Amino acid sequence: MKTLTAKELIEMGGKLWKKDGMIRVYISGEIFNKLADTAFGDNNNKFFYDCNTNKLMRSYKNKKPQIVE
Repeated sequence: MKTLTAKELIEMGGKLWKKDGMIRVYISGEIFNKLADTAFGDNNNKFFYDCNTNKLMRSYKNKKPQIVE
């Protein structure tokens, strides 16, 4: 998987989110699937790039986010 910056993800359509020291760029399932070479749907999934850890993450049904490798 290609490493992208937060700026590149925002240019692809991602939305920047900041709260209590957390910085994330939320992305659509379509963008996530291209980056991670997967086929997850948007329903029940949240996809984001964690700027503090530089990791692409997926959270399913509001459970603890998991790193996508």
